[in-house]
Amino acid sequence: MKLLSIFGFRATLACDTEDIYSLAFAVLPAFTALADSMCAVLEVSKCDAKRLDFYSCLTTKTLTLFDTFDKWDPTERLKEFSAEENDFRKTFSVVLSELEFRFLNPGDDGVKLAYRRLDFKPREGETYPRLRALKRILPETGGNRLNKRLVDDLRTIIRVENKATSKQLDILEILDEALKLLNSLQQMDAESDSTCPRNFSNYPSRNLRTFTKKLFDAIQRNWCCHCAGCPSHVSRKARLNLTHHRQFETAPTNGKPNLIGSALFRVLFPTNNSRDLEWQDTEISLKNQHHGKAERREHNLCGIIQGVKSGIRPRMAIVEQNLWQLHADADLLSPSQFRDSEFVSLKHLLQLRPGSNESPLTSVRQEDRLVLSFILTTSLLHFIRGPWLEAGFSSENICFLVSHSQPSVDITKPYLTASCAALRRVEPSQDLNMPHLYPDILSLGIILLEIARGVIVDIVESDDRCCIALKYMEKWTKICETDRSGGVPSGLHQAISACLDPNHFRDTVLDQESVVDYEVRKYIFERILYPLEDALLEAHQIQLSTLHDYIGWVKETSGVGSFDHQDEIQSEKQLVANEWYGYLEGVHNLVFECKERCERVSKEAQKAARVKVAILDTGLKLPVPLQANYEDEERINVHQSETFAPQAKGAIHGWRVDDDGHGSRVSQIILEFAPLADLHIAKIFTTKDDLANPNMATQIHMRVAKAINRATNEWKVDMIVMCFGFDSPIRLIRDAMDEAAKAKKPPLFFAATRNDGAHKPMAWPARDRSVIGISATDGDGKASSFNPLDKDIDPVFYAFGEGVPVKVATPNDPDAIITEYVSGTSYATPVAAALAANLLGCVRMVVATSSPEDQVIYNHILADLQRLDGMLAILKHRMRMKHNDGTESLLPWNFLKVELLNDNKILEDIAETLKKG
Repeated sequence: MKLLSIFGFRATLACDTEDIYSLAFAVLPAFTALADSMCAVLEVSKCDAKRLDFYSCLTTKTLTLFDTFDKWDPTERLKEFSAEENDFRKTFSVVLSELEFRFLNPGDDGVKLAYRRLDFKPREGETYPRLRALKRILPETGGNRLNKRLVDDLRTIIRVENKATSKQLDILEILDEALKLLNSLQQMDAESDSTCPRNFSNYPSRNLRTFTKKLFDAIQRNWCCHCAGCPSHVSRKARLNLTHHRQFETAPTNGKPNLIGSALFRVLFPTNNSRDLEWQDTEISLKNQHHGKAERREHNLCGIIQGVKSGIRPRMAIVEQNLWQLHADADLLSPSQFRDSEFVSLKHLLQLRPGSNESPLTSVRQEDRLVLSFILTTSLLHFIRGPWLEAGFSSENICFLVSHSQPSVDITKPYLTASCAALRRVEPSQDLNMPHLYPDILSLGIILLEIARGVIVDIVESDDRCCIALKYMEKWTKICETDRSGGVPSGLHQAISACLDPNHFRDTVLDQESVVDYEVRKYIFERILYPLEDALLEAHQIQLSTLHDYIGWVKETSGVGSFDHQDEIQSEKQLVANEWYGYLEGVHNLVFECKERCERVSKEAQKAARVKVAILDTGLKLPVPLQANYEDEERINVHQSETFAPQAKGAIHGWRVDDDGHGSRVSQIILEFAPLADLHIAKIFTTKDDLANPNMATQIHMRVAKAINRATNEWKVDMIVMCFGFDSPIRLIRDAMDEAAKAKKPPLFFAATRNDGAHKPMAWPARDRSVIGISATDGDGKASSFNPLDKDIDPVFYAFGEGVPVKVATPNDPDAIITEYVSGTSYATPVAAALAANLLGCVRMVVATSSPEDQVIYNHILADLQRLDGMLAILKHRMRMKHNDGTESLLPWNFLKVELLNDNKILEDIAETLKKG
């Protein structure tokens, strides 16, 4: 049965392929939700089997169609095949027309009211006006996650069933035809045999190419000023940030392909308000969905960016090919205007220094150079044969911002300089005398070779670029083969070769007379981008899921850190330490009494009272019987512990491995001192050398940030203990802590201050105001000589940290347990965290076992103690005692006493203290 012969009178071909696809993809979930809700109603009533069967079929078909679109976007591929594209447009025009026909007119009061509630406003002059109105009111999350109220209103304005029984199955037949067509098109687009394990048709960002074209066209259309005195305005020069809000994964992260539905770009435009050329940072967003909050239309882009105040970043949105101005963004943390002198080109970094055989790029880290290569290759994948590369790819039009606070240029954040004028580059003819058929791929290969070598590839205009580049590559390859360090990953060599050597094209369809864009991009994806991904992982353990974080922050060249440890051999220190630990038994008596009372409540309530502590350190490896007991008692959460450090060759991997011992000692202190604490182990370092290695600094910062995120959002811990520190704040870790503070249950942070005495200032993050910093005392409460000067930094506390007893295995017998005594702020920190855990756990258990009246009165203190200011108030005013040298240290036994359980005196005292602040 021919589809159009029956239903063709409703079809329209006014929309292009991309528009039809995006509209269908957006509205199908609404019809699936409608059909599914009707199935639920009919299943309850059991009165109409035919209708139930109709809606069940409709649910299945619309969902299958949506899932197919979700996994596979046909638009780009179809543009290369006119006949197949025409079939797609005809078939899905019919689908959309049929869905458009199902809306009810707003004559009925109920329908009119639903239209008003939904803000459902079809627009005159649009194709499929009701479907487009529906698209504008649907949530941007897409899929089938529509709330019940929305579905109920949609059921009021849409009647999926056709009143005429003979036409009841029309919509099902139409959907069947559409599914058959998609299946045939997918077979046409089947991946060819390839050694690449990645599938280009599943590349999540492949439709970013479309967004970049729309961005360029909108800029060109709206930049219509006549600033004759500004050459950069005459040439319409702009600089596009190649990394802002980009994700770089080559495969779906959740196993389910899904194309990006929006894009956010940062573009620098030249201003015409100064003698010196300046650049205005501007944010422009594009969405498949309608942008609802545009304030006003601005035809002249120049009018938006001229005269912007310092610190202000203009914001715009491109909606339906128009440019709209949004409220500006005031960003006090990063500049929004830049002088031209603040930029340096890649070509400049490749030039040899005077009197030297090295360039500035030679001193840049190899992993940053490899990251830059990956970013540029990703950019070519989006830009090839597009308007942003009208001038081609070269080291001259790639540039970087120079930071005066950093000794070297951060090359992981490149900008592409391009002209947004109306000129169009003429594609070079495929001259059979030219060995290379793809100038942009050749240009990329030359750039990748230059970045790898660290110096420019010298090619004069009369030379054949391909032949000269291949000669340079041959010499570079020989040098690499003699490099015993193995510094050049094989993936990098493969990628450069795939760019430069035309012989690679013979293995694909690229050497044919006529090649479509899709095949060119597929070649770049499989033969160039994926080998670079493999090189990043093989050589530097950089995964694409973390690459955005890697490039998103300033590289901390001084961001090395340390944690302290010293064995305590003085017998008098050990004796005083044992006395301190003896006093702690009084606190433990309170803990055990609370636990006994808590046996009256449910197991869930008992578990909720326990305190979850994350240890970010070197892992956990206790004496075998001790660790087994803790794990059996679930004091160590084996399901929510993880190593964030990569596996070394030939080494045993996992959080239960501790080659340093520091993390094990820290963890054992908390397990021993805080019976109410359960540990979550986050192994960040292999040994203390990792923390002090400047070449690993950025990787360490990323691991710490990732562990904080995991501990906060997945493990949902109460405390995070960091017994290490850095000389200066680390932006990546700082932002991770800021995000943790926004969580529903933000963790309390404890950190060690440092062991270097007066030689260095207090370490960060211990000196951060959102962290409880801990310095050390001996068992008598006297401040340790190795503490840094706190200079009244708040909040910093002093806790027992000299001669702290820890249980360890003997060197030759992992089953035998002995006690060692250790000193350092690294060991005062878990002591302080353990005391806070005892406080928090006891209060939770007392509240859980209190009368209903007391639970109402004192329930608020649970949330208050979980906040930093609440915990600080109790530590300051209830758990500190002054030593005769003036030091106030945490000594909990005068407050956490069994006697305070009588009449809930402990809750009364805490509530009073919190009230005073």
